[in-house]
Amino acid sequence: MTETLPVHVWLPGETTPVQAGTFAYDAERPLGEFRYDPAYLEARAPSLAPDMPLKQGVLRLATGKAIFPLLLDAGPDSWGRHLLARRLGRDITEFEALSVCPTDGVGNLALGDLTESRMQLLTIEQFLAILAELEAGGVAGSDLEERVLDAARHGTSLGGTKPKLTLVRNQTQYLAKFPEPGDSRWLPHMESAMLRLAGECGIRACVAEVWHLPDGRAALLVERFDRTALPQGWARSAYVSAHALLRLDMVAPRVAEQLALATQGFTLSGLRRSYVALAADMAKWCGGQAVHREERRELWRRIVFNALIRNLDDHPRNHGFLCRSHAPHVWQLSPAFDLVPASAIAQAPALAMAYRYIPPAKKGRQQTGPRLIARISTEDLLAAATEHYGYEPDEACEYLRNTAATVHARWRPLMAEAGMPDEAVQRFASVFSWVADVAR
Repeated sequence: MTETLPVHVWLPGETTPVQAGTFAYDAERPLGEFRYDPAYLEARAPSLAPDMPLKQGVLRLATGKAIFPLLLDAGPDSWGRHLLARRLGRDITEFEALSVCPTDGVGNLALGDLTESRMQLLTIEQFLAILAELEAGGVAGSDLEERVLDAARHGTSLGGTKPKLTLVRNQTQYLAKFPEPGDSRWLPHMESAMLRLAGECGIRACVAEVWHLPDGRAALLVERFDRTALPQGWARSAYVSAHALLRLDMVAPRVAEQLALATQGFTLSGLRRSYVALAADMAKWCGGQAVHREERRELWRRIVFNALIRNLDDHPRNHGFLCRSHAPHVWQLSPAFDLVPASAIAQAPALAMAYRYIPPAKKGRQQTGPRLIARISTEDLLAAATEHYGYEPDEACEYLRNTAATVHARWRPLMAEAGMPDEAVQRFASVFSWVADVAR
Protein backbone atom coordinates (compact mmCIF):
# COMPACT_ATOMS: atom_id res chain seq x y z
CA MET A 1 0.00 0.00 0.00
CA THR A 2 1.29 3.44 -0.92
CA GLU A 3 1.22 6.23 1.67
CA THR A 4 1.88 9.88 0.89
CA LEU A 5 3.25 12.71 3.03
CA PRO A 6 3.74 16.40 2.25
CA VAL A 7 7.34 17.58 2.45
CA HIS A 8 7.78 21.07 3.92
CA VAL A 9 10.89 23.22 3.68
CA TRP A 10 12.06 26.38 5.39
CA LEU A 11 13.70 28.41 2.62
CA PRO A 12 16.75 30.57 3.45
CA GLY A 13 15.88 33.49 5.69
CA GLU A 14 12.23 32.43 6.05
CA THR A 15 10.50 31.48 9.29
CA THR A 16 7.39 29.97 7.70
CA PRO A 17 7.68 26.69 5.76
CA VAL A 18 6.32 26.06 2.27
CA GLN A 19 5.40 22.74 0.71
CA ALA A 20 8.22 21.63 -1.54
CA GLY A 21 6.53 18.46 -2.73
CA THR A 22 5.13 15.09 -1.72
CA PHE A 23 6.76 11.80 -0.83
CA ALA A 24 4.91 8.58 -1.68
CA TYR A 25 6.12 5.38 -0.05
CA ASP A 26 5.32 1.72 -0.61
CA ALA A 27 7.07 -0.30 2.11
CA GLU A 28 6.23 -3.66 0.56
CA ARG A 29 8.02 -3.18 -2.76
CA PRO A 30 9.88 -1.05 -1.38
CA LEU A 31 9.58 2.11 -3.50
CA GLY A 32 9.85 5.79 -2.67
CA GLU A 33 8.78 8.58 -5.01
CA PHE A 34 9.29 12.30 -4.49
CA ARG A 35 7.56 14.86 -6.67
CA TYR A 36 8.15 18.61 -6.45
CA ASP A 37 4.97 20.64 -6.02
CA PRO A 38 3.98 22.58 -9.20
CA ALA A 39 3.71 25.83 -7.20
CA TYR A 40 7.21 25.26 -5.80
CA LEU A 41 8.61 24.77 -9.30
CA GLU A 42 6.72 27.78 -10.61
CA ALA A 43 8.18 29.95 -7.84
CA ARG A 44 11.67 28.88 -9.01
CA ALA A 45 12.57 27.84 -5.49
CA PRO A 46 15.84 25.93 -5.06
CA SER A 47 16.18 22.16 -5.14
CA LEU A 48 16.33 20.51 -1.74
CA ALA A 49 19.75 18.99 -2.38
CA PRO A 50 22.18 18.25 -5.22
CA ASP A 51 20.89 14.66 -5.39
CA MET A 52 17.23 15.79 -5.53
CA PRO A 53 17.27 18.06 -8.63
CA LEU A 54 14.32 20.19 -9.66
CA LYS A 55 12.16 18.46 -12.27
CA GLN A 56 8.50 18.09 -13.15
CA GLY A 57 8.60 14.31 -13.10
CA VAL A 58 9.10 11.85 -10.26
CA LEU A 59 12.34 11.13 -8.42
CA ARG A 60 12.33 7.41 -7.62
CA LEU A 61 14.24 5.35 -5.11
CA ALA A 62 13.91 1.56 -5.03
CA THR A 63 17.01 0.43 -3.12
CA GLY A 64 17.67 0.00 0.58
CA LYS A 65 14.92 1.57 2.67
CA ALA A 66 13.64 3.45 -0.41
CA ILE A 67 13.36 6.64 1.66
CA PHE A 68 15.49 9.53 0.42
CA PRO A 69 18.40 9.92 2.86
CA LEU A 70 17.84 13.67 3.20
CA LEU A 71 14.28 12.98 4.38
CA LEU A 72 15.49 10.43 6.94
CA ASP A 73 17.80 13.08 8.38
CA ALA A 74 14.71 15.20 9.11
CA GLY A 75 13.23 12.44 11.25
CA PRO A 76 13.98 11.34 14.81
CA ASP A 77 17.04 9.35 15.79
CA SER A 78 16.75 6.01 17.57
CA TRP A 79 16.05 7.78 20.88
CA GLY A 80 13.22 9.77 19.33
CA ARG A 81 11.70 6.66 17.70
CA HIS A 82 11.94 4.85 21.03
CA LEU A 83 9.90 7.62 22.70
CA LEU A 84 7.32 7.59 19.90
CA ALA A 85 6.95 3.81 20.17
CA ARG A 86 6.44 4.08 23.93
CA ARG A 87 3.83 6.78 23.46
CA LEU A 88 1.94 4.75 20.85
CA GLY A 89 2.36 1.45 22.68
CA ARG A 90 3.70 -0.32 19.59
CA ASP A 91 6.62 -0.40 17.19
CA ILE A 92 6.86 2.45 14.72
CA THR A 93 8.44 2.47 11.27
CA GLU A 94 10.87 5.16 10.17
CA PHE A 95 8.32 6.36 7.60
CA GLU A 96 5.56 6.72 10.19
CA ALA A 97 7.97 8.42 12.59
CA LEU A 98 8.62 11.10 9.96
CA SER A 99 4.93 12.07 10.05
CA VAL A 100 4.35 12.21 13.82
CA CYS A 101 7.67 13.25 15.37
CA PRO A 102 8.30 16.76 16.71
CA THR A 103 9.54 19.09 13.96
CA ASP A 104 12.71 19.96 15.87
CA GLY A 105 14.81 17.56 13.79
CA VAL A 106 18.07 18.71 12.31
CA GLY A 107 17.92 20.71 9.07
CA ASN A 108 15.16 22.60 7.27
CA LEU A 109 12.69 19.84 6.32
CA ALA A 110 9.60 18.38 8.00
CA LEU A 111 7.16 15.78 6.71
CA GLY A 112 3.47 15.34 7.43
CA ASP A 113 0.96 17.78 8.88
CA LEU A 114 2.61 20.56 10.86
CA THR A 115 0.37 20.54 13.91
CA GLU A 116 0.79 22.88 16.87
CA SER A 117 1.89 20.03 19.14
CA ARG A 118 4.59 18.94 16.69
CA MET A 119 5.86 22.51 16.30
CA GLN A 120 5.92 23.36 20.01
CA LEU A 121 9.21 24.53 21.50
CA LEU A 122 10.13 24.49 25.17
CA THR A 123 12.13 27.13 27.05
CA ILE A 124 14.57 26.13 29.74
CA GLU A 125 12.32 27.83 32.30
CA GLN A 126 9.33 25.77 31.13
CA PHE A 127 11.42 22.60 31.23
CA LEU A 128 12.49 23.26 34.82
CA ALA A 129 8.93 24.10 35.89
CA ILE A 130 7.53 20.89 34.37
CA LEU A 131 10.36 18.83 35.85
CA ALA A 132 9.81 20.30 39.32
CA GLU A 133 6.09 19.54 39.14
CA LEU A 134 6.70 15.96 38.03
CA GLU A 135 9.33 15.35 40.70
CA ALA A 136 6.89 16.68 43.32
CA GLY A 137 4.56 13.81 42.47
CA GLY A 138 2.80 15.06 39.37
CA VAL A 139 1.85 12.72 36.55
CA ALA A 140 2.96 13.29 32.95
CA GLY A 141 -0.32 13.91 31.16
CA SER A 142 0.86 15.37 27.86
CA ASP A 143 3.37 14.42 25.18
CA LEU A 144 5.52 17.39 26.18
CA GLU A 145 5.57 16.37 29.83
CA GLU A 146 6.48 12.82 28.86
CA ARG A 147 9.35 14.12 26.74
CA VAL A 148 10.65 16.16 29.69
CA LEU A 149 10.41 13.16 32.02
CA ASP A 150 12.05 10.81 29.55
CA ALA A 151 14.91 13.18 28.81
CA ALA A 152 15.63 14.08 32.43
CA ARG A 153 15.00 10.64 33.93
CA HIS A 154 16.22 8.55 31.00
CA GLY A 155 13.07 6.47 30.62
CA THR A 156 14.20 3.06 29.36
CA SER A 157 16.83 4.22 26.91
CA LEU A 158 17.75 1.77 24.18
CA GLY A 159 21.35 0.80 23.52
CA GLY A 160 23.19 3.38 21.45
CA THR A 161 20.71 6.16 22.16
CA LYS A 162 21.14 9.32 24.21
CA PRO A 163 18.32 11.26 25.86
CA LYS A 164 18.08 14.71 24.32
CA LEU A 165 15.67 17.61 23.97
CA THR A 166 15.61 20.98 22.16
CA LEU A 167 15.34 23.90 24.58
CA VAL A 168 15.27 27.69 24.07
CA ARG A 169 17.12 30.32 26.09
CA ASN A 170 17.74 33.97 25.21
CA GLN A 171 16.82 33.64 21.54
CA THR A 172 19.07 30.61 21.08
CA GLN A 173 18.04 27.00 20.56
CA TYR A 174 20.08 24.34 22.33
CA LEU A 175 20.21 20.59 22.14
CA ALA A 176 20.17 19.42 25.75
CA LYS A 177 21.99 16.10 26.08
CA PHE A 178 21.46 14.07 29.24
CA PRO A 179 23.73 11.20 30.35
CA GLU A 180 22.00 7.84 30.37
CA PRO A 181 22.34 5.08 32.97
CA GLY A 182 25.86 3.68 32.88
CA ASP A 183 27.43 6.88 31.55
CA SER A 184 30.02 8.74 33.57
CA ARG A 185 28.48 11.66 35.44
CA TRP A 186 31.28 13.71 33.90
CA LEU A 187 30.30 13.00 30.31
CA PRO A 188 28.84 16.50 29.71
CA HIS A 189 32.01 18.06 31.15
CA MET A 190 34.26 15.90 28.95
CA GLU A 191 32.37 16.74 25.78
CA SER A 192 32.31 20.44 26.61
CA ALA A 193 36.07 20.40 27.16
CA MET A 194 36.76 18.53 23.92
CA LEU A 195 34.62 20.92 21.86
CA ARG A 196 36.61 23.83 23.27
CA LEU A 197 39.85 21.97 22.58
CA ALA A 198 38.80 21.33 18.98
CA GLY A 199 38.25 25.06 18.51
CA GLU A 200 41.72 25.78 19.88
CA CYS A 201 43.09 23.31 17.31
CA GLY A 202 41.61 25.31 14.41
CA ILE A 203 38.52 23.14 13.90
CA ARG A 204 35.01 24.50 13.43
CA ALA A 205 33.24 23.09 16.48
CA CYS A 206 29.92 23.50 18.27
CA VAL A 207 29.58 25.91 21.17
CA ALA A 208 28.51 24.09 24.31
CA GLU A 209 28.27 24.49 28.06
CA VAL A 210 27.66 22.31 31.09
CA TRP A 211 24.17 22.82 32.52
CA HIS A 212 23.62 22.03 36.19
CA LEU A 213 20.13 20.81 37.04
CA PRO A 214 18.53 21.67 40.41
CA ASP A 215 19.16 18.16 41.78
CA GLY A 216 22.91 18.46 41.15
CA ARG A 217 23.07 16.38 37.98
CA ALA A 218 24.59 17.85 34.83
CA ALA A 219 23.61 17.92 31.16
CA LEU A 220 25.25 19.44 28.11
CA LEU A 221 23.72 22.38 26.26
CA VAL A 222 24.91 22.50 22.64
CA GLU A 223 24.00 25.53 20.54
CA ARG A 224 22.07 24.41 17.48
CA PHE A 225 23.93 25.42 14.33
CA ASP A 226 20.87 24.93 12.11
CA ARG A 227 18.58 27.47 13.83
CA THR A 228 18.72 31.28 13.74
CA ALA A 229 16.44 33.62 15.68
CA LEU A 230 14.78 36.35 13.59
CA PRO A 231 12.25 38.97 14.76
CA GLN A 232 9.38 36.98 13.21
CA GLY A 233 10.47 33.51 14.30
CA TRP A 234 13.09 30.82 13.67
CA ALA A 235 14.98 30.38 10.41
CA ARG A 236 16.41 26.96 9.60
CA SER A 237 19.50 25.88 7.69
CA ALA A 238 19.57 22.81 5.47
CA TYR A 239 21.65 19.91 6.78
CA VAL A 240 22.73 16.53 5.48
CA SER A 241 24.53 13.90 7.53
CA ALA A 242 27.57 12.15 6.12
CA HIS A 243 25.52 8.95 6.42
CA ALA A 244 22.90 10.44 4.09
CA LEU A 245 25.40 12.06 1.72
CA LEU A 246 27.11 8.69 1.25
CA ARG A 247 23.67 7.03 0.87
CA LEU A 248 24.66 4.29 3.29
CA ASP A 249 21.04 3.24 3.81
CA MET A 250 20.82 2.23 0.16
CA VAL A 251 22.83 -0.99 0.57
CA ALA A 252 23.03 -2.88 3.86
CA PRO A 253 26.49 -4.37 4.61
CA ARG A 254 26.57 -8.14 4.36
CA VAL A 255 28.09 -10.34 7.05
CA ALA A 256 30.54 -11.79 4.54
CA GLU A 257 31.79 -8.31 3.68
CA GLN A 258 32.23 -7.41 7.34
CA LEU A 259 34.30 -10.56 7.84
CA ALA A 260 36.34 -9.75 4.74
CA LEU A 261 37.15 -6.28 6.09
CA ALA A 262 38.47 -7.87 9.29
CA THR A 263 40.55 -10.53 7.52
CA GLN A 264 41.56 -8.89 4.23
CA GLY A 265 41.55 -5.20 5.15
CA PHE A 266 39.19 -4.14 2.36
CA THR A 267 35.57 -4.35 1.24
CA LEU A 268 33.51 -2.14 -1.04
CA SER A 269 31.08 -1.40 1.80
CA GLY A 270 34.01 -0.39 4.01
CA LEU A 271 35.23 1.96 1.31
CA ARG A 272 31.71 3.32 0.87
CA ARG A 273 31.47 4.34 4.55
CA SER A 274 35.01 5.74 4.81
CA TYR A 275 36.46 9.22 5.19
CA VAL A 276 38.08 8.60 1.81
CA ALA A 277 34.69 8.21 0.12
CA LEU A 278 33.31 11.20 2.03
CA ALA A 279 36.20 13.40 0.88
CA ALA A 280 35.49 12.42 -2.73
CA ASP A 281 31.68 12.37 -2.70
CA MET A 282 31.32 15.75 -1.02
CA ALA A 283 32.63 17.34 -4.24
CA LYS A 284 29.18 17.64 -5.87
CA TRP A 285 27.83 19.25 -2.68
CA CYS A 286 30.63 21.80 -2.22
CA GLY A 287 29.85 23.79 -5.36
CA GLY A 288 33.38 24.16 -6.68
CA GLN A 289 37.01 23.08 -6.40
CA ALA A 290 38.05 25.78 -3.93
CA VAL A 291 35.36 24.92 -1.37
CA HIS A 292 35.89 21.20 -1.93
CA ARG A 293 39.61 21.53 -1.29
CA GLU A 294 39.12 23.47 1.95
CA GLU A 295 36.45 21.07 3.22
CA ARG A 296 38.70 18.07 2.52
CA ARG A 297 41.42 19.79 4.54
CA GLU A 298 38.98 20.53 7.37
CA LEU A 299 37.91 16.89 7.29
CA TRP A 300 41.52 15.73 7.71
CA ARG A 301 42.01 18.10 10.64
CA ARG A 302 39.02 16.46 12.32
CA ILE A 303 40.43 13.01 11.58
CA VAL A 304 43.68 14.05 13.28
CA PHE A 305 41.85 15.50 16.27
CA ASN A 306 39.70 12.38 16.70
CA ALA A 307 42.85 10.26 16.54
CA LEU A 308 44.70 12.39 19.09
CA ILE A 309 41.90 12.41 21.68
CA ARG A 310 40.96 8.80 20.91
CA ASN A 311 37.40 9.64 19.88
CA LEU A 312 36.58 6.25 18.39
CA ASP A 313 32.85 6.91 17.88
CA ASP A 314 33.33 9.04 14.75
CA HIS A 315 30.72 7.18 12.67
CA PRO A 316 29.02 8.74 9.59
CA ARG A 317 26.06 10.12 11.56
CA ASN A 318 28.51 12.11 13.69
CA HIS A 319 29.54 14.19 10.68
CA GLY A 320 27.37 16.47 8.57
CA PHE A 321 27.15 19.42 6.19
CA LEU A 322 25.31 22.75 6.32
CA CYS A 323 24.02 24.47 3.22
CA ARG A 324 25.59 27.91 2.79
CA SER A 325 23.97 28.60 -0.58
CA HIS A 326 21.09 26.92 -2.43
CA ALA A 327 21.62 28.48 -5.86
CA PRO A 328 24.16 27.25 -6.66
CA HIS A 329 24.44 24.59 -3.96
CA VAL A 330 27.38 25.17 -1.60
CA TRP A 331 27.55 22.87 1.41
CA GLN A 332 30.29 22.90 4.05
CA LEU A 333 31.06 20.71 7.02
CA SER A 334 28.88 21.64 9.97
CA PRO A 335 30.55 22.48 13.27
CA ALA A 336 32.02 19.34 14.80
CA PHE A 337 29.98 17.63 17.53
CA ASP A 338 29.96 14.48 19.68
CA LEU A 339 33.66 14.67 20.51
CA VAL A 340 34.32 12.36 23.46
CA PRO A 341 37.60 10.58 24.28
CA ALA A 342 37.57 6.84 24.84
CA SER A 343 37.49 5.83 28.49
CA ALA A 344 40.01 3.05 27.89
CA ILE A 345 42.64 2.33 25.28
CA ALA A 346 42.35 -0.59 22.91
CA GLN A 347 45.53 -2.44 22.03
CA ALA A 348 45.40 -1.09 18.47
CA PRO A 349 42.90 1.80 18.56
CA ALA A 350 41.12 2.54 15.31
CA LEU A 351 38.70 5.20 14.13
CA ALA A 352 35.16 4.15 13.24
CA MET A 353 35.75 5.07 9.58
CA ALA A 354 38.79 4.27 7.46
CA TYR A 355 40.75 7.41 6.59
CA ARG A 356 43.29 6.02 4.12
CA TYR A 357 42.95 3.85 1.02
CA ILE A 358 45.97 1.97 -0.29
CA PRO A 359 45.38 0.72 -3.85
CA PRO A 360 46.50 -2.71 -5.04
CA ALA A 361 50.15 -2.97 -5.99
CA LYS A 362 52.49 -5.44 -7.57
CA LYS A 363 55.87 -6.22 -6.05
CA GLY A 364 57.82 -8.55 -8.25
CA ARG A 365 55.59 -11.56 -8.79
CA GLN A 366 53.41 -10.80 -5.79
CA GLN A 367 50.16 -8.86 -6.08
CA THR A 368 48.89 -7.11 -2.96
CA GLY A 369 45.22 -6.26 -2.70
CA PRO A 370 43.73 -2.90 -1.75
CA ARG A 371 43.61 -1.92 1.91
CA LEU A 372 41.64 0.47 4.08
CA ILE A 373 43.36 1.98 7.09
CA ALA A 374 41.39 2.92 10.19
CA ARG A 375 44.03 2.04 12.79
CA ILE A 376 45.58 5.17 14.28
CA SER A 377 49.19 5.82 13.30
CA THR A 378 51.04 9.06 12.55
CA GLU A 379 52.56 7.52 9.43
CA ASP A 380 49.16 6.74 7.92
CA LEU A 381 47.64 10.06 9.02
CA LEU A 382 50.41 11.98 7.24
CA ALA A 383 50.26 9.79 4.12
CA ALA A 384 46.49 10.17 3.93
CA ALA A 385 46.79 13.96 4.21
CA THR A 386 48.59 14.18 0.88
CA GLU A 387 46.81 11.28 -0.84
CA HIS A 388 43.21 12.24 -0.09
CA TYR A 389 42.80 15.56 1.70
CA GLY A 390 44.74 18.24 -0.20
CA TYR A 391 47.71 18.77 2.12
CA GLU A 392 51.38 19.13 1.25
CA PRO A 393 53.68 16.88 3.30
CA ASP A 394 55.40 19.66 5.26
CA GLU A 395 52.21 21.49 6.24
CA ALA A 396 50.51 18.24 7.24
CA CYS A 397 53.45 17.34 9.47
CA GLU A 398 53.41 20.83 11.00
CA TYR A 399 49.66 20.70 11.72
CA LEU A 400 49.92 17.26 13.29
CA ARG A 401 52.78 18.31 15.58
CA ASN A 402 51.19 21.63 16.55
CA THR A 403 47.80 20.05 17.21
CA ALA A 404 49.36 17.29 19.29
CA ALA A 405 51.20 19.95 21.31
CA THR A 406 47.96 21.86 21.88
CA VAL A 407 46.09 18.72 22.93
CA HIS A 408 48.96 17.72 25.24
CA ALA A 409 49.06 21.13 26.90
CA ARG A 410 45.33 21.81 27.15
CA TRP A 411 43.32 18.63 27.75
CA ARG A 412 43.83 18.67 31.53
CA PRO A 413 43.15 22.41 32.08
CA LEU A 414 40.03 22.34 29.90
CA MET A 415 38.57 19.32 31.70
CA ALA A 416 39.26 21.06 35.02
CA GLU A 417 37.69 24.30 33.79
CA ALA A 418 34.61 22.33 32.75
CA GLY A 419 34.21 21.25 36.37
CA MET A 420 35.78 17.80 36.50
CA PRO A 421 37.60 16.91 39.74
CA ASP A 422 41.26 15.90 39.67
CA GLU A 423 40.57 12.18 40.12
CA ALA A 424 38.14 12.15 37.17
CA VAL A 425 40.63 14.00 34.97
CA GLN A 426 43.46 11.67 35.97
CA ARG A 427 41.53 8.65 34.63
CA PHE A 428 42.23 9.93 31.11
CA ALA A 429 46.00 10.23 31.56
CA SER A 430 46.67 6.93 29.79
CA VAL A 431 44.30 7.87 26.93
CA PHE A 432 46.26 11.05 26.21
CA SER A 433 49.71 9.66 27.06
CA TRP A 434 50.80 9.11 23.46
CA VAL A 435 50.09 12.72 22.41
CA ALA A 436 53.36 14.01 23.95
CA ASP A 437 55.37 11.70 21.68
CA VAL A 438 53.53 12.95 18.58
CA ALA A 439 54.18 16.56 19.55
CA ARG A 440 57.97 16.05 19.64
